[in-house]
Amino acid sequence: MSIEAPKRTPYPLLTMLAAIFLLAYFYAQTHAGLRAFYPLPDWIFLAPVPESLLAGFVVLLLAELRLVERKRKIQKRAIREIRAQMDELLANKRQLNAKAHVYANHADKLKLFISDKLLEYIEYDEKFLHFKSIASEVRHNGVISYDKVSTALEQQIAQLAESNSNDSGDAGSEENSEAKQLREAVASMRYLWDLLDLSTTDNIALHIANKVCEAEELLFQAELNNAQALPEKPIFAAEAALEKALTRCFGSPPIAVPSPHDYHTLQVPEHNLVWVRCHPAAPLLGNENHLILALENIINNAQYFAGRQGNRKLEKNARIAIELYQEREFIGYRVYNRGPHINDESAAKLFQLGYSTRRVKQNNGKGLGLYFVNEIIKGYDGKISHQNIANRPDVLSLRMELNNGTVITDVIEQQVVEGKPCCRKTGSESAVAEMEWDLAGELASIEVTHQSDQKTHRFVGDALAEGLLPDPSQSFHPRWQLQIDAGRFGHTRLRFIPQDIAGVLFELKMPSLNARLEGDLLVTDEEGMDRQVADIASRFKALEE
Repeated sequence: MSIEAPKRTPYPLLTMLAAIFLLAYFYAQTHAGLRAFYPLPDWIFLAPVPESLLAGFVVLLLAELRLVERKRKIQKRAIREIRAQMDELLANKRQLNAKAHVYANHADKLKLFISDKLLEYIEYDEKFLHFKSIASEVRHNGVISYDKVSTALEQQIAQLAESNSNDSGDAGSEENSEAKQLREAVASMRYLWDLLDLSTTDNIALHIANKVCEAEELLFQAELNNAQALPEKPIFAAEAALEKALTRCFGSPPIAVPSPHDYHTLQVPEHNLVWVRCHPAAPLLGNENHLILALENIINNAQYFAGRQGNRKLEKNARIAIELYQEREFIGYRVYNRGPHINDESAAKLFQLGYSTRRVKQNNGKGLGLYFVNEIIKGYDGKISHQNIANRPDVLSLRMELNNGTVITDVIEQQVVEGKPCCRKTGSESAVAEMEWDLAGELASIEVTHQSDQKTHRFVGDALAEGLLPDPSQSFHPRWQLQIDAGRFGHTRLRFIPQDIAGVLFELKMPSLNARLEGDLLVTDEEGMDRQVADIASRFKALEE
């Protein structure tokens, strides 16, 4: 803010000089001796010279009075402006003083906040050190307790085996079942110890990587020494780890169902929401319990979202889909759940310790599951990724052929309204939740053609007798299903039901035994490596220039 000083009032110099001149003029006019002393012409004192001089003096006086008045107005306006600026300056000063007080209070509060946080961190560090001392004590006592319990169980299993070989009859089956329970107890104790071992280690990924390196060393030593049998092979089947994880999650072992394809499915008793497809896969190297723990956490997340109130009514839609596959020399697990989509902000901290996706009302997760999974997969030199699955519109051609030769063809538009799937026939104005046909006869075949991939799927014979036909083009999470019901008088009722498949697909991928032994490990961050290569190349280019 700038303050301009007012201009000074001009001094009436011309009026004063003119007044002195008039006084001298009239004085000389009234004294004849003075006129004689100074030889002045007579016409100067004759009319109308005196009147003209007096009139000129009055005009000059009025002009200077006008000028002085204008200057005074300018001065008053400048004074008012100065006072207004001073008032504004004082108001700004008061406002700055108030802000200074507020900021000072904020600074004091910030100092108190920082000091409190520092005290919390210091207390946290003390608690962390205390926890580490407790963890080391737990590991020490855990080893002793594990050895004692395992030794006692192994001795009891050996005694049962010896008594079973000496005796025969009905008691043998009871002893076998008891021995099976004891072996399950030994496996549970080993799983508990591995879980305790991971939870009390400083770096989970490094710990698992060291265990895998030890397993590699055992295999190489056995190969060099021509040893055919190892006391404990550090090799396990990828499908066996999945079966044990399913058993731990659902309480009962899955049942293998043969398939005419190059894979088979696993069914968990009393859990029709679980769908598992297993392709032939190479074995893995390391500790099986570590991978079981990772799969168990991923499946538990899927269980949680499938069991939420909003998904319980969907039944088939809310199922958990799991797939085991092999891609070149790498083993992968895909686990699909009905959880909410993961945005970019959540994806950046999805695998951080303490962050949980279960932020629903009173049921908040602990933020340990995905962190454990990420660390375990990193220890196996693998990677974990996720993909949001959304409902997408499509157009289908449905061709139904009856035993009497009648052919019915309809075009179905599968739409998405407010995130939920619906359908309508071409030409219809309104969309419905499902479509229904009342056919005058039995179905001989059904053909479905998708406009998205231009593939035609045909159902005949026994497939029609099953009563429920899911989308064969996307069996992992089918977008629709056909339900066939036999009606009266030879009629058949056919329903087309769109499926809500919105959810998240997690994928675990790690090198198999052969890939690890041959050194063909998985590149976990291809984009990051590309950036590093481009950065190095740019530096060499700068040197060349």
